[in-house]
Formats: sequence, structure tokens, C-alpha cells
Amino acid sequence: MPTIEQVDQQLRKNAIIKGLMLGAIVLALSIFSFYFITGLTKTMSLIVAGPYFFSVIFPIIFIVLFCLNMRKKLGGYWTFRQAVTAIFIMFMVSYAILAIGRDLIFAKFIEPDIVPKTEAVMMNVRYQSLKISGASDKEIKSQEDELRKEIESQKNPGIMPVVQNYMINIIMLFVLAIIFAAILKKEPLYTIRETIVTEE
Repeated sequence: MPTIEQVDQQLRKNAIIKGLMLGAIVLALSIFSFYFITGLTKTMSLIVAGPYFFSVIFPIIFIVLFCLNMRKKLGGYWTFRQAVTAIFIMFMVSYAILAIGRDLIFAKFIEPDIVPKTEAVMMNVRYQSLKISGASDKEIKSQEDELRKEIESQKNPGIMPVVQNYMINIIMLFVLAIIFAAILKKEPLYTIRETIVTEE
């Protein structure tokens, strides 16, 4: 029978593998989302909703499937600590792949115009939404100027803001790992029995 250390080691190894798979999926979805909003569709509703599905809904589905698979490989049970550890490792590996694949490789070498193209879409969405709401030309111009200033302020932020952004993302990933672990944890039956015996 494997020891707890061996089980945890195998779980961490499985979490790394799942993180690589999740990272590849999230990276592919992120790249497809860019092409989707900048060229594959002209419908405003799809431009607005598309990134939400590609960056939130679909990843959550894969996260749940991978978590259930990791739990299954432990015999269908894992403690809250095991769940948090495995899910956080999976998130960190996935985040590393996304950051390297999208921000360092895709945005630098494959699609260097990713920023201006995304800006153009954002400006168009803002213009269309203001037009539909009945805003005047003066209000539209004011809103567009504010958006341009906001976009410009995010360009070339420097090292410290970038590091701070990464740290905030890591903290958020840890919080998400806790949330997913709390939802998907399933304590082993022997732990419950031991607790009952101890209380008696």
C-alpha cells in the first residue's frame, strides 16, 4: 500500500501534467479569442460575449473535468489540502504556459500587432454601445478619449507594475484553487470513520 508521501508525490506529478494540458487549452482559446473578435465575427454581441466564453466558461469546464480526473486517480477521494495543492499546481503551470506562449511568443513574434488590433475592437465596441444608448457625438468623443488615455497608460508599464500584476494573479489563482477545492473535495471514508471513533 503506497504511503501518504508517495500518494502526494503522484498527485503533484499528475497536477503538473494536467497543468500542461490546461495551459495548452487556455493558450489556444486565448489566441482563438483574439482572431475571433478581430476578424472572424462582426456581430457586436459575439465580440462582447466571445472573450467571456473563451476565457471563463470553457476553461472552467476543463478545470472541473481535470479536477475530477485527478480525484478519480486517488480512488475517488481527496482531502481539502490535497485538492488545494493539486489545483494550485495545475493553475500555476497553466498560467506559466499562458504567459510564455501568449505574452512572450505569440504577441512578440507571431502577432506583433495584437495590441493595436485589440484596441481598435475595443474602440469600436465602445462606439457602438454608446451609439445604441443614444449618446451624443460629444459624449461619444469624450468616452473615446478616456478609453484612449486608459489604453495609453497601460502601455510600457515598467518592471514593477508587471511584477505586481503577476503577484496579484498568483494570489487570485490561489484563492480560486481554494474555491474549487472546497467545491470538489471529497474526504476519504476512513477519515470520517476515524473521526467518529475518536468522538465516541
